[in-house]
Amino acid sequence: MADESITNDQVIYFDTPASAVLFQSADVRDHFWTICRYFVSENMLTYCGIASSVTVLNSLGVPSPDAPQIYPYKMFTQENFFTDEVLKIRRPSEVEKNGSTLDQLATMLVVFDVAVNVFHADTINTDLCRTMLVDALRAEEKRVIVDFARGTLGQKGGGHFSPLAAYHTTQDCFLLMDVARYKLPPCWVPAELLYRALLDADAVSGKSRGFLIVERKTPPHRKE
Repeated sequence: MADESITNDQVIYFDTPASAVLFQSADVRDHFWTICRYFVSENMLTYCGIASSVTVLNSLGVPSPDAPQIYPYKMFTQENFFTDEVLKIRRPSEVEKNGSTLDQLATMLVVFDVAVNVFHADTINTDLCRTMLVDALRAEEKRVIVDFARGTLGQKGGGHFSPLAAYHTTQDCFLLMDVARYKLPPCWVPAELLYRALLDADAVSGKSRGFLIVERKTPPHRKE
C-alpha cells in the first residue's frame, strides 16, 4: 500500500488503478454494495440532494411510494420522492430553481421512515467529523449524505450533495459516490480535505455545509 499513499489534498477517482487498490484494501465498505445497487444520477443540476436521498432510502430498504413505471414493484425515484407530505414542505419547481440546503433536505427526508440528524461542519472539528462519519458507515441501519463544495476538491461547480459509501482507515479517506454521474465518477477524498469542503458556507442558508446521518427506524423492506 505504500506506493498508493495519498496526500491530504489528493482526490483519487474510482476508475483508476490507485482506486482499485484502495477499494480492495478498504476496511469499512459494507454500505457500498447497496449504495451501488441503488445509486442514481441526478435528473437535473439542482437535484443532487433528491438523487442522494433516493439512493439512500432505497439502500436502507425504506418502504417506498408506488412507481407506476415498474408496477407491481416499488422503489423510490426522483419523481415519487415528492409525496403529498413532501410537497407541503417543498415543490419540485423550487428544488429545480434553487436546489436544497442541508436543513431543507433533512426536513423532506424525515417525512419517510427514517430519523435524520443534521451536522454543520463549523460546529465540529476534523477528528469528530471523521469519527461520526466512520461510525455511521459501520452501522447497518445508517447512511451518510454530505453537502460539500466542489471547488475545495479541485472540481468545477458549487455546492453539491452525494452519499458516502466507504472508508479506508490506513489512508484516511472516504469514498464519495457522486450523483452527477454524467460529470464525474465516484472518488476517494482524504478526510481532512472532505472536512474543509464541508466547511464552505451555503449562500442561501448562510450556514456552513455539512452532512446528514439518515437512520432507518424499522427493519428494512428489501426489494426482490
